[in-house]
Amino acid sequence: MLINRDHDTGSLFDPWRYLGDKRRLLLEKSWAAVFREYLLSELPLAEIGSHFSDDFGRPTKDLSMVLGALILQQLHDYTDKETVEAVALNIQWQYALDIQREQDAYLCERTLRNYRRLVIERELDQVMFRTLTDKLITSIGVDTSHQRLDSTAIRSAMRHLTRLGTFVETVSKFLRELRRKHPDLVRLLDPDDWRRYVDRTGEGCFAPATPSQSKRRLPAAARDLYRLVEQFRSTPAAGLESYQLLARVLEEQCEIVENDPDDDPLSRSAPTVIVKAPQDMACDNVVNPADPDTSYNAHRGLGYLVQIMESFSGDDTLEPKPDLITHVAVGKMNTHDRKALVPALSDTQERNVGPLLLLADSHYGSNECVKEAAARGVELLAPIMTTTRTKQGKLTLEDFELNASGHVLRCPQGHEPVATRATSAYLHVRFDESICTACTMGERCLASGNARFRYRRARVRNRTKRLAQQEPHFRDRYRMRSGIEATMSRFKHQMNMARLRVRGMEAVRYRAVLRALGLNIFRVTAYRQATC
Repeated sequence: MLINRDHDTGSLFDPWRYLGDKRRLLLEKSWAAVFREYLLSELPLAEIGSHFSDDFGRPTKDLSMVLGALILQQLHDYTDKETVEAVALNIQWQYALDIQREQDAYLCERTLRNYRRLVIERELDQVMFRTLTDKLITSIGVDTSHQRLDSTAIRSAMRHLTRLGTFVETVSKFLRELRRKHPDLVRLLDPDDWRRYVDRTGEGCFAPATPSQSKRRLPAAARDLYRLVEQFRSTPAAGLESYQLLARVLEEQCEIVENDPDDDPLSRSAPTVIVKAPQDMACDNVVNPADPDTSYNAHRGLGYLVQIMESFSGDDTLEPKPDLITHVAVGKMNTHDRKALVPALSDTQERNVGPLLLLADSHYGSNECVKEAAARGVELLAPIMTTTRTKQGKLTLEDFELNASGHVLRCPQGHEPVATRATSAYLHVRFDESICTACTMGERCLASGNARFRYRRARVRNRTKRLAQQEPHFRDRYRMRSGIEATMSRFKHQMNMARLRVRGMEAVRYRAVLRALGLNIFRVTAYRQATC
């Protein structure tokens, strides 16, 4: 039976009158007052209430209290036990959740887990972030016309495994789940499989090995992987999650080579299992069976990629407002940042909190991203990535003088070209070969070798952007982008996103979204304390 307390109508008698003036003032200046005043009445009760009956079954907990407790749990990075104690004993929590009845001041850990599962399954974490963030933006009067976008890497509660470790842990996970759910099929196993992969004792076991031993034992583990996949393919065990993981690891990291059959089918040998070279594998393969959703990035390592967009106030703002996170999304580590631009703009514009000016780093600054943002009425201010030749100390097209149509007028030494021409795909330029041969910059020049080179029209547009980036006007506008680095630091360290205790995409996304909301609550609290 559904229970929703009325938190909008005031009480005839103040339930907090027993607090002294100083304690009451501290309470009203804390995050608890922000949550109670702005957010408690905006929780998505209808979305989660549809799971319960209005007049049948055991009474639920007050839905406002439970949803609020889930948010406050992420706000403070509490365990389930600490959350239960805070609801029962912490005055700030009781004030924030408007707990006035004894039956609302307690919920068990199982109840908390059940409601959290409902929130994750129905993706209400994202609903709560959007709804409550929009409420804070409206209540405080935050201007969202200027925003900035960036990404950061986070890691779930898993350890780094070698390839041999991935094989061994995957097989071990399957064998243990097989014994739990299909004990009658355990008899089909080779007795040595359990000893080597689960007990890890005796000769030939895959206990922690040196790098040289790992390289030698990896093919043996791959053959065992293939044998188990084929052995249980047509059994009920094929429906187990761990079996699907077993088959996935085999497909991603191994290659099955069928041997040529002999004239006699009975003498045909088994296929050869070859372990793929690291460079032949994708970045989103299974790196740890404990968290198969995680992926790999050569620059950032293992984990998940979090995209964050926030508002900001310029230096000329008379009454600066708090910088609030308007968009947060969790994705694979191997997804390029440019693919996050359109979802971020779509999300914020649908909620009428979209930017007119968006600052981002060079990963978001491709021509396609700039065009897509302009089509949505957004000015994307992002630098062009530095060219490889610049990093190598060589001359680039930016060092040459061009006319309005993109043709080269002079080289860095002031010499004019002998001829220029344009085709449908390229612009061509040719210099006097005798001059180029004697030039002191010959080895660094684009025209080195045969005194000529070609370039595309898109390269001319990039040259124009790179030269504009060196102007003081661009630097003055773009310097505000660096402020999001502080937000990333607070998100990972103040909100403890750098030390997660969970695994899996859904669990990581749930915490990332609600802790971004928690950071917004802390920032609004600091703003109110500074202005009161």
